Amino acid sequence: MAAARTLVVLGLARSGIAAARVAARGGWTVLVADDKPDAAADLPDGAQPIDVDAAADRIREADLVIPSPGVPASHRLLVAARAGGVRIAPEIEFAADRLTGTLVAVTGTNGKSTTVSLVGAILEAAGRRTFTGGNLGDPLCNAVGREPYDFIVAEVSSFQLEHATTFHPHVAAMLNLTPDHLDRHGSMDEYLAAKLRLFQCMTASDHAVLPRSSDWTAKAVASTRASVSYFDTPPPGQREIGAGGYRIRLPQRGWPQLPHDLENAAAAVEIARVLGVDRVAVERAIAGFRPLRHRLAKVAEIGGVAWWNDSKATNVGAAASSLRAFDGRVILLAGGISKGCDFAALANEAPRITLVVAYGEAGPEIEATLAASMRVVRESALHAAVLRAAKEARPGDVVLLAPACSSFDEFRDYADRGQSFERWVHELESVGKG
Repeated sequence: MAAARTLVVLGLARSGIAAARVAARGGWTVLVADDKPDAAADLPDGAQPIDVDAAADRIREADLVIPSPGVPASHRLLVAARAGGVRIAPEIEFAADRLTGTLVAVTGTNGKSTTVSLVGAILEAAGRRTFTGGNLGDPLCNAVGREPYDFIVAEVSSFQLEHATTFHPHVAAMLNLTPDHLDRHGSMDEYLAAKLRLFQCMTASDHAVLPRSSDWTAKAVASTRASVSYFDTPPPGQREIGAGGYRIRLPQRGWPQLPHDLENAAAAVEIARVLGVDRVAVERAIAGFRPLRHRLAKVAEIGGVAWWNDSKATNVGAAASSLRAFDGRVILLAGGISKGCDFAALANEAPRITLVVAYGEAGPEIEATLAASMRVVRESALHAAVLRAAKEARPGDVVLLAPACSSFDEFRDYADRGQSFERWVHELESVGKG
């Protein structure tokens, strides 16, 4: 990649801007294109905006195209690049080629951000200079050119891995796999294939961390030359995790308690063991760790009704996991834009659900899928769903925002959705409704 001199960046989200900045600083000719005509407002110095159609006409001049993760492979500029034999690479790959620290990468359907954040906290507790980012929010290119890091810990998504051909972490973990992004990948096989690109360029001196009992684990092992170790998720109530002599005591109270949090902690502990982190530092980091926002957090209790925000539950598997944190009497707020997953999986949680308030673009599909197994009502948008839940809820109920969908019909992202939900709940709290 070092010989490439002309770069086309497609899509000016955070990662695209970060890649353009690194390339321009390195003397590349950088062309940037976006389907939104006003997206070039914050370009780094040296980057040249270009119309997407013009870029497609000139694509054969390029040595490399970096698409933002949200750009599908069917985009006309990427089709033209493939037809012209121009290399397409994700921003994470472009960055990894320019980093010197030990690269740790984590993927999976759910829990990536929490696990990456915890691994970063563990390494910092051990006194290691650590960059934490990737899909979590801070693009990997933002670590390029900063002071040297001992470790770079990256969350990587299937969108980021889709075009990866040389991406090579030293330690890589895959947490789990449930249906997600099937509107983009088309099938579970293609979704898994994108995830497994994480392991394909690893060598025998690298290390892969996987869950012990998953039906896809054997495929992951077969996809890599790296050595492999496994993590086991402890049952709720067990306050010790780890393997062999590397046993980590968990706090008796506080995080982690819920099954998905225990899974994240178990994966992070195994990564820490592989990296040679002292157990004392691991225990100290876990004791001080606080869950990220919008991930199954209690917002308020109003009139005996508990309101919980899990806006980050953007797929059916994550929503089902959230539901399993409660014994019953849950009013589920689900909706947004479907990601191609089958909502029928939520029917398995029917004994816990008192009511589903289905809203947004996916509302009709959710209602049609679940109405035979549970009570479902429809609302147009999330605010209306909150007000309907407040009207329906009785003392002892839980109102749970676990949308099982993306947020882009109403909100910028899941965080914007979660913040709006919390604001509306606090408005109810101010007038004593629940």
